[in-house]
Amino acid sequence: MHNRTLKTRNCVAYGMGDMYGGGSFFIVSTFSLFFLINVAGLNPLIAGLIPGLGKVWDACSDPLMGWITDRTRSRFGRRRIYFLAGIIPIIASFTLLWVSLPAAGQGVLFLYYFGAFIFFYTTTTMVMVPYSALSAEMTRDFTSRNRLAGFRMVFSMFATLLAGVAAQPIIDAFTDQGRGHLAMGFIFSLIFALPWVFVFLGTWELPVSQAVPRSRAVFRSFISVLRNRTFRIHIVMYIASYAAMDIMMAWLKFYLHDYLQKPHLTTVSLGIILITQMAALPLYVAIANRRGHAAAYRIGMTIWALAIVLISFQGSGTPDILLFVTCFAIGSGMSAGVIIPYLLLPFSIDVDELMTGEHRAGIYSGAMTLLRKLIQGALVLPLLGLLLSIIGYLPQEAGIPAVQSPETVLMLRILFISLPVISMSIGIIGSLRMRMTPRNHRILKELSADIQEGRTPVKESLDVCIALTGMSLSELPRFHYGEHASS
Repeated sequence: MHNRTLKTRNCVAYGMGDMYGGGSFFIVSTFSLFFLINVAGLNPLIAGLIPGLGKVWDACSDPLMGWITDRTRSRFGRRRIYFLAGIIPIIASFTLLWVSLPAAGQGVLFLYYFGAFIFFYTTTTMVMVPYSALSAEMTRDFTSRNRLAGFRMVFSMFATLLAGVAAQPIIDAFTDQGRGHLAMGFIFSLIFALPWVFVFLGTWELPVSQAVPRSRAVFRSFISVLRNRTFRIHIVMYIASYAAMDIMMAWLKFYLHDYLQKPHLTTVSLGIILITQMAALPLYVAIANRRGHAAAYRIGMTIWALAIVLISFQGSGTPDILLFVTCFAIGSGMSAGVIIPYLLLPFSIDVDELMTGEHRAGIYSGAMTLLRKLIQGALVLPLLGLLLSIIGYLPQEAGIPAVQSPETVLMLRILFISLPVISMSIGIIGSLRMRMTPRNHRILKELSADIQEGRTPVKESLDVCIALTGMSLSELPRFHYGEHASS
């Protein structure tokens, strides 16, 4: 079992799981704010707050789920049992997001959509936390893990591409936008739910060294991940790239409709971004394998930021081909911002295993899942809803687009350009401190083996320990728990 061969079909099976993660979050990022304001009839400020308020529950559920999966015992393993349990909730929770209540007041609408978002985010927690943890438990090899993450992102982006080119046409197939959104939600809920059968059948979990992680309080265990220097830098990179992506995707439809005056290009623009994003994945995996994750991240984020700046010089009279070229550049750079944080996750877990002597993939996966939803639900959507309200954005009435004032359109343009670029700049600066490379990962594994077998580590290993953990060998928590002290 320790030497089980990772075949292409296993990578495909694993990758299929992120059709749900990538596709559902893309649709929520791109369509939910527009739906809540212009179809459901919510005030923009309230519409932006609804996903954010659900984070109060998420702040408990994500670390709790990671803690639970680390301690789950079943004949199907610690993680995979939740893939089957999540199929029906995925269908129900995603569909309910797109139910419209035309006769309801603001209070009823708020309560309904608040409950729907809590249901949706709870379901993603139950499934995606163990799913993300699984990548660290199918293989220990550097390039094999990158391969798994690459397949995961291919399917994530395939689902995102499918959503980008098919969601709007499904909605437009109905004269009633409310019915159109509901049909879209149900169809995609099936697309997101059914692949989990294949994920379950095509994956496995390697045995871990300890039977059960030490019994610490769940939230203390969760907070303890922040002692990991590699993970802290990893999280800065992750938050920066995904915040930039969520801001851009949430406002792209508004930007095309209200500033460029080209709403008919929404599907084509999304398709170009997402196809290019998927096509560029192998390039960034290759760069990460050769030069490290941080180098690949900086290349992609720089391309993406320059493309966003380029789009700021376009207007309603700009030829469509220039918009398409810009979308091509955006997608080619965004690819790195999307994949690199997930490539880094199993390596952050390896650093923690060196620090603690435990394999806490569930806790780290819970942290990533929580942060993903905090970025989107508690940060981006409430902020964008607030900003739309501040700049005086007028929602549709009876399906008829409102005419925005020149001041509103100008501010929409400025914010659409500046916010993603600022976020990307933070990520690039943070990546300069990342020290996880193929060489350092090899040394990390050697150091772990030295500690386990009681050998004296070489100086090179000690330097890498400090670079990756932020601590000297004697300061590592594992030596203060009582275990391995004799080593």
